[in-house]
Amino acid sequence: MSRSGWACHSIVSLEIHTVKYKPLRGGTYIPLPKFLASKKALINMKFKSEKRRNEDVQCFILCIARALNHVKDHPERITRQLEKQAETLNFDGISFPIKLKDIKKFEQQNPQVSVNVLGYEDKKIFTLHISEMAEREHEVNLLLLEDKHFALINDLSWLLSHQMSNHKEKRFFCLRCLNSFTKKQVLDKHKESCKKHDCVKLRIPEKGSILEFKNFKHSMHVPLVVYADFECLTKPIESCKPN
Repeated sequence: MSRSGWACHSIVSLEIHTVKYKPLRGGTYIPLPKFLASKKALINMKFKSEKRRNEDVQCFILCIARALNHVKDHPERITRQLEKQAETLNFDGISFPIKLKDIKKFEQQNPQVSVNVLGYEDKKIFTLHISEMAEREHEVNLLLLEDKHFALINDLSWLLSHQMSNHKEKRFFCLRCLNSFTKKQVLDKHKESCKKHDCVKLRIPEKGSILEFKNFKHSMHVPLVVYADFECLTKPIESCKPN
């Protein structure tokens, strides 16, 4: 090989693996998985006509319209009134089924709405899109199912609590890191620092826990390795302001 000093004698075998790229987008109705349906935390918008249901590529529009126009009885029903309410939103230049990258454009064209999108797989919920448009009049949280269908989240605490503990009390979640808090005031304080960082869920080990490594066969054979984490030795200084 050029510059490396190596020479290629022969190629014994060559394998090429390809996969079709399917960008995340929302469209086509699907029923909620039993695990999610049992939580009663989602509104899965549904046309009465099965034909329209199968051709639905506007689940994103209808979820936003329902979030802005709450009804107590059968919120999943798509009525003519709801479709007219959806027409008041600005979707100029956005094609459907909508892609995640186009949600920011929708937010720019509708200054009263911010949209967050979560994903779902194997009973785990994770973040896909977190709005940069904070503190708007309407904050809409959506769940993207199987990369093709949006459902409206109407109870974020009930939807996410199973990932934290078995307790039933209401929790307040930060969508950027999916950490939860018992009081909204604590959440608001947390958001001030969390918004300065990328979306990530932090897992801090408990005090006194030990980090262990068992698979020594996977380690590199070297005479000596030292891991030093000096931050764990820092202590607060009484005279320092702020502390």
